[in-house]
Amino acid sequence: MGEVITATTYLDHPSQIESTSGMRLRWLVAVAPSFTFATCYLREFVLPHAPVMSWNDQMLFASNGARIVAGQMPYRDYFQFVTPGTDLVYAFLFRHLGLLLWIPNALMACLASTAVLLMTLAAGKVLRGSFVALPAALTVGFVLFGGLDATHHWFSGLIALIAMLVLFHGSQDGSQDWRIALAGALCGLAASFTQSKGASITAGFLAYLFWQSIDEKQKANVLWRRAILLCGAALIIFLAINGPYIQAMGIKEWIKWVVVFPLRYYPTLPAQTWRSPLDDFRHQTGFLRWICIPFVYLTVPLVYLVFLRVMYRRRRIEPDQPWNQLLLLAITGLAMFLAVAPCLSVMRVSCASFPGMILLAWLLNRWGKKGRVTGGALAALSLAIAVYLPLRNQTMHWHYLDLPAGRTAILDPNRYEVYRSMAENTHPGQMYFGVGPLALPLWLQTPAPIASPVPYEYDRPEHIAASIAAIETNRVPLLLLKPYRYLAGTWGYTDNHLRPFQAYLDQHYRCIKTFPAGFELWQRRDSSQLDSKP
Repeated sequence: MGEVITATTYLDHPSQIESTSGMRLRWLVAVAPSFTFATCYLREFVLPHAPVMSWNDQMLFASNGARIVAGQMPYRDYFQFVTPGTDLVYAFLFRHLGLLLWIPNALMACLASTAVLLMTLAAGKVLRGSFVALPAALTVGFVLFGGLDATHHWFSGLIALIAMLVLFHGSQDGSQDWRIALAGALCGLAASFTQSKGASITAGFLAYLFWQSIDEKQKANVLWRRAILLCGAALIIFLAINGPYIQAMGIKEWIKWVVVFPLRYYPTLPAQTWRSPLDDFRHQTGFLRWICIPFVYLTVPLVYLVFLRVMYRRRRIEPDQPWNQLLLLAITGLAMFLAVAPCLSVMRVSCASFPGMILLAWLLNRWGKKGRVTGGALAALSLAIAVYLPLRNQTMHWHYLDLPAGRTAILDPNRYEVYRSMAENTHPGQMYFGVGPLALPLWLQTPAPIASPVPYEYDRPEHIAASIAAIETNRVPLLLLKPYRYLAGTWGYTDNHLRPFQAYLDQHYRCIKTFPAGFELWQRRDSSQLDSKP
């Protein structure tokens, strides 16, 4: 009888463990994204619902979405050097919800919570026990500290995670062709948000299929068929989204701005060189930057390299490990990181860190008791940061403004003065040229292809000429500009291409105000807009 009971207990034990693990994962899938959304919402909004005014790149992409709603086309009517997926998403939201300031902030909270959801689902495939929750715990504090900026990096990164999850299942059941085709379609979709990341992810998946074919001793025709499926599906989706713009511009012109410009001219900005991590660190404030930024910059690339070394040494010895899924995680994360490596920033590295957080949890799990202690300490610190940041945000002294795009909260009093003054001296629909983040909040129309020009090779002479023509044609009454001569002596400084703009500015406009934030307000000489106001 004792033997029967022992055998029965032995047989039931694995199913009980699996059931408990499944319940824990379902609970975590519900709680982790909800917690992430709540903390991000409290960082993006001041209670109850005043959106924090963003000065990040998400406002520039949101402004591009507003330009699409106004009937403009990317590349033709305004300059863009990435594929238009992000602009189109913002345009879709603005068309259906209105040109409102809360939309980019709420979208960022949704993107962050979706990332945590996808990470948790992926972690459930390769981790067990409490370590399944560790990647999400590391993300909500360390990774999201400097990562809240709803740009193309977030969209393409999340799409890459979905494609990876599709192949996760394929690696368990033979990687059926339809899963590879779906993953390829998602690669094409990712490339429609960030062309470099979409290309690197596609190359990474090809490398994974190649490795899998060797490891499983597949026939060569199987590899070729699956490679063609992956690349063909990616190309079809990419052309379906980008084809109209390629046709409108011409393939040569499209390549000039979407392929050549990011490689040749985008790195001329000081913030897009090898110096950018140092600048990024200096621009952050508070003691948390000494914790979160080094963690992201050091952990993300190192964890992929450490894992590959562990896999090389232990794969044959430990055949029970899910090496296929783990390798796919490493390849996906490396591809995402390499796509942003030439122009690092904490936000870009954060968007490439999600597979790395899962691999870090897996490596800590292998470290035994020391790994459990280290993982628990990191999780506790990250969660503490995730709770502290919203509390700090809610207790700061905010300046509130009611703008055409809705009520907003502004922290910097100097920027508050800029928005307040411009709101008093403009009206919705008015033509405007200058600092980009003002157009959407004030509902101003921007007819020129670029915003305020900069003294680097980033702004091309044809864009300067087109901007001068647009300003003159529309007789733009007010320009809000950032003086560029104060940047003289910085790396890459050149103002040769700006001389025609400066000559036009001096001839047709006069500087009437300099804000404490450093911006200059220029009024057209034959305009009395400000003079007529009390």
